[in-house]
Amino acid sequence: MRQRTPGRILIPAALFAIIWILMMVNPVEFERTAGIGGFFKDTFRHLFETLTNVYAAAILIVAFIMLLIVNTINKIIESNKFNKLSPEQQREYAEVSNKNYFMRLLQSTKERQSEEEEEALIIDHGFDGIVELDNALPDWWVGLFYFGVIFTFVYLLAFAFTDFADPIAEYEKHNDIEEAKVAEWIVNNDITIDQAENKYTDAQAIEDGMETFNLKCATCHTENGGGGIGPNLTDSHWINHSKEDLFKNIYDMVYNGSPNDPTMKAFGQEGELSGLSIEKVASYVYYLNQELPQVTEAEGGAAPQGDKISKWDRKK
Repeated sequence: MRQRTPGRILIPAALFAIIWILMMVNPVEFERTAGIGGFFKDTFRHLFETLTNVYAAAILIVAFIMLLIVNTINKIIESNKFNKLSPEQQREYAEVSNKNYFMRLLQSTKERQSEEEEEALIIDHGFDGIVELDNALPDWWVGLFYFGVIFTFVYLLAFAFTDFADPIAEYEKHNDIEEAKVAEWIVNNDITIDQAENKYTDAQAIEDGMETFNLKCATCHTENGGGGIGPNLTDSHWINHSKEDLFKNIYDMVYNGSPNDPTMKAFGQEGELSGLSIEKVASYVYYLNQELPQVTEAEGGAAPQGDKISKWDRKK
């Protein structure tokens, strides 16, 4: 007579598996923390959210009751089988039952059949001297197999009818979190025109400003600033000159747009660029105008437009 798995082992193990499956289908609504410590922190938080979910709690209660019923039925079956054993078999069964369950499980991995037991299990066919035994599969193997079947079924349902393992949903959720963080950072760290500083000597700021310029401005002003649809940004002529300082004037045009030409968008007012980004792109335009050679008409630059502002001429 085979030993059954005690209820004190079966019930917690089954509940653990059920909780694991419930965590799998219960979406994570918080931002994950990096590192090993973050893994344990996030797991505990996910477990807490799962256990406090009304539906998950109801499933666990029903599962616990069902497991108690199954354990009771197993006890009754075991008792009936035990009563049918001979006294000697009952004594052997009782001796084995009194041993620690985990020690029995460990010992079972090292036990092998006697020759008499093996003879009784030989199936009546063979090939080239190789015979097959009709061994029963180990309980742990059978348990893993059924758990895998249940896990697969739940996984398929979760994938088909929830956002679990949906890469698009995961991306959108993560993207929303990151965009909210960026928006919060901009609110807390962004600058106004009065706070902006000309960083034309800062190599990193110039590189960042160039990337923004090529993305947002080069379509009209060309990558070298020589102009095309828009005016030449490398000469001393300016259509708009509302500020005393050249850098501040460039910042103002990028932020508020041009009152004389609606094609010059108000990148700051429309929220396309933050104040910090405008600071860098304005520094880059200043760098084009003051530090690099002018792009002349012979070199493909646009003809001068607007008024010549002598005080903004190149210093070099």
